[in-house]
Amino acid sequence: MEVPKEKLLEVYRQLVTARRLDERLIAEYSKEPFGPYIHSGAYQEVAPVVASLLLGKKDFIKLHHRFGYCQHAKGVPLKEVVAGEMFRKVGPRKSLEFKDYAPEYGLLGKSGSLGEDVPIYTGAALAQQIKKTGGVTVCIFGDGSSSRGPIHEAMLVAGVWKLPIVYIIINNRYAVSTPVSQQTANTRLSDRALGYGMPGYEVDGNDVLAFYEVCDRAIKMAREGKGPSLISANTYRIYGHSFGDSQTYRPKGEAEEWRKLDPIPRYQKLLIDRGVLTEELAGRIEAEVLAELEEAVKYGRSLPVPPVEDLARTAFD
Repeated sequence: MEVPKEKLLEVYRQLVTARRLDERLIAEYSKEPFGPYIHSGAYQEVAPVVASLLLGKKDFIKLHHRFGYCQHAKGVPLKEVVAGEMFRKVGPRKSLEFKDYAPEYGLLGKSGSLGEDVPIYTGAALAQQIKKTGGVTVCIFGDGSSSRGPIHEAMLVAGVWKLPIVYIIINNRYAVSTPVSQQTANTRLSDRALGYGMPGYEVDGNDVLAFYEVCDRAIKMAREGKGPSLISANTYRIYGHSFGDSQTYRPKGEAEEWRKLDPIPRYQKLLIDRGVLTEELAGRIEAEVLAELEEAVKYGRSLPVPPVEDLARTAFD
């Protein structure tokens, strides 16, 4: 498919922003922890970034718990994304984390129990259908979550009612420490789509253009009233489940092999070969992103940490 040059560069900038922000958050967390956990999404950014950029303001998206920083691709100001990831209180909001609930950007919150929020976004797709808004919902979750009951029930309903929703599984090979081969007898997760009466797509989650084409097709189909789709984006979780994970469950050398498939230099080379990007422009984008991140981190650090009382209050706001 033909993708405009401007869109190709926009995807590149957002991928670089996502990776550098991931790295910066880990560095800041190492110096001074700002929450109970931090989950890296490095090397898995393609699906959330591309999906976000293919959506409009009236569309909803559920981002996997590793990809809160990809909200910037959906239009959230970078400094507010960083503040949310650092568990800071942003402006007059009552919510503890900006990233969890910002409906003006199509973010409807998330559940601390994996998979429980997928029915919420499926309900949002139902509302879009009933109100005839022309909107689409994209729901992103991992291979571990995909084995939970609420997700199966949500996709079953979406298939029957032909809801305008696209489900994306980030198959990064591990649910905490359990390999996908020990979660399910059929590791081709897109095959599950058949049981829900929707098309299923298996795609290289580290190939930007391959994922772009499949995701664009699924979103257009949903927007045209032709129902939901299931995409399995095959990638790899380079780092542990969370900060401090010993990763003793990984086979020796596995992560090193997957590092060679890093989607960003792979995409950069493709753009340079096509004449869309130059080394000079890539360097300029990198410098601009790092400068923006520096200001965003300063902003995040300047904001107050919400009081402990907010943990109870915001749970019911």
